[in-house]
Amino acid sequence: MTGTVLPAATTDACPVETAGSLVAAGRNISLPFRLRVERGDKTVELTFVRILRLLPGKRIVAVCEVGGDECLVKAYLGRSAHRYAGRERRGIGLLQESGVRTATLRWQGRLTDGHGQILAFDYLRDAISLQDRWEHADQREARVDVLTRAMVILGKLHNHGVVQDDIHLANFLLSGGMLYTIDGGHIVRRSSPPLREPASLENLGTFFAQFFPRFDDFIQIVLPAYEAVRGWPSDPVRLRRLARAVFRSREKRKKTYISKAFRDCTRFICNADFRRFEVCERDAYSKDLAKLLDDPDAAMGRGKLLKDGRTSTVALVRLPERSLVIKRYNMKSPWHRIRRAFRRTRAWTSWANACRMEFLGIPSVKPIALIEERFGPLRGRAWFITEYVEGQDALACLRSLKNPNGELEALTRILAGLSESRISHGDLKATNFVMTERGPVILDLDAMREHRSNEAFRRAFQRDLDRFMQNWTDRPELATRFEGLIGHLTP
Repeated sequence: MTGTVLPAATTDACPVETAGSLVAAGRNISLPFRLRVERGDKTVELTFVRILRLLPGKRIVAVCEVGGDECLVKAYLGRSAHRYAGRERRGIGLLQESGVRTATLRWQGRLTDGHGQILAFDYLRDAISLQDRWEHADQREARVDVLTRAMVILGKLHNHGVVQDDIHLANFLLSGGMLYTIDGGHIVRRSSPPLREPASLENLGTFFAQFFPRFDDFIQIVLPAYEAVRGWPSDPVRLRRLARAVFRSREKRKKTYISKAFRDCTRFICNADFRRFEVCERDAYSKDLAKLLDDPDAAMGRGKLLKDGRTSTVALVRLPERSLVIKRYNMKSPWHRIRRAFRRTRAWTSWANACRMEFLGIPSVKPIALIEERFGPLRGRAWFITEYVEGQDALACLRSLKNPNGELEALTRILAGLSESRISHGDLKATNFVMTERGPVILDLDAMREHRSNEAFRRAFQRDLDRFMQNWTDRPELATRFEGLIGHLTP
């Protein structure tokens, strides 16, 4: 959870909280508030002014004021507070032993009610994470620099038998021209120094797996920086082993990413009972959306009908804060209802595939909510709700342009992304792409499938390409240019 800096508050202007009240508040914590902390033989008051991260009922990372000074505080709550605070302290020690710079731990204490632990660090006010650097990098060289900096740190840790188990760019901060490594709670010693090569490659694989597959070519560029720190000579076999480790880790991350989309978590609100299953984007949730979710058919009736078919009905619905597309999957007959009752709904499949596209960095519709009618384990009608995408479909767009070079290349990148991930779409007609200001977006995800078998993928993707090329039979010049661009994608 990210908060905003609040106006300076006197200690009399904000309430005093306890571990119990913060646990009970869950995500609904109001700022500013105070905590009373036993620090050695005296009691101090911390004023929380900005929350940087919140794990409800367990941990708060925040910017605090104490005695007119500013610091970064990690507050651990509940029965496991002492254990998690201990992990953080041990991790900080391992970082320092490895010669890796980290924020200074100023002091530690416990809440006066005895149910929480506090660690106070130097607050790096000007810090920017390598994650932010990566996301705002507009040149290849800038991204290579980000990865190279991380490689040097990981090389130092591995030389001392130490790994970062929760390894991502947000755990590296640039401040004052120096690089800091944070999150000591996930820094552990795996072996006596140095870390052996197989374990090192597994940890590197976990690191590189967080990036979209299209960035995998950076690995061979930045790996020499890591090898130099480790004192290893270059080895092509090592690079292949690392590529396999990246693949294994990415597959594991993808399964976890998609599974979270079907349960209550930081990103999603999930409600399930005997008669209904519902999951919704937490950031999109509002009173208006809640009303829509209670009766999606009524909302569709007030909206603009886009499609009215036997198998599905689609409507555009405008809320005050956003426009949504609701796709209801219908039951054609009692026999159809019986056959579908024991299978995952197509709305469920679309929801999972939308999250899969997000994970792989392939432009697709943004999922907002999923609703299923249920009778215990049996499933009935279902609704898949996405953000409305403004733009022309690819068929109309390309036919209206005289020289659509950029558009052709952008569509080809989506096809290449599907091919690299062994995903077939199932209905790759041009009207299932919307051309937006930011590029094309792929629609209609209910027949999309990720293949384990190379042969099954080859057949399915070839059908996709054949269907895609049928769109341009009346524009032979476009067909010829597409054939040149996608020829290498043919399985």
